[in-house]
Amino acid sequence: MTPAERAIPQPGAAPGLPDATASLANLAIDTTDYVRAWSALFASEARVAGISMVRLAVGAIVAPAVALVVCISLDALLATLLEKWWGDWAASAGAVVVFNVICFVGLLFAMRRWWRNLSLPRSRNALGHLLERLA
Repeated sequence: MTPAERAIPQPGAAPGLPDATASLANLAIDTTDYVRAWSALFASEARVAGISMVRLAVGAIVAPAVALVVCISLDALLATLLEKWWGDWAASAGAVVVFNVICFVGLLFAMRRWWRNLSLPRSRNALGHLLERLA
């Protein structure tokens, strides 16, 4: 029922007085339209979320491979530059390996510190001091 049809008085209704049946029917129609619109919105957002989830999964698989290729390429470039300067492939490759080990150990120490920060040590200490004061 269009808004223009709703404005037309129903037969048998007193002029100027709203028909209770018509207003309940209008309410039911509006409610149905509202639920249908929200259902369509939810369905379309669920489709977009599904597509995004698949793309995130593909990205999560591709990103480490790309990072590995970048690291290998940079290692090859560094080894080539060192070989040009030193004139020795073995020393250049050894220097790149040492560099990679140092970077890996540094990353492990950083991850250990980040892991400790997950337990909120300063907040825990502050709460401990507060509880000691209250006791």
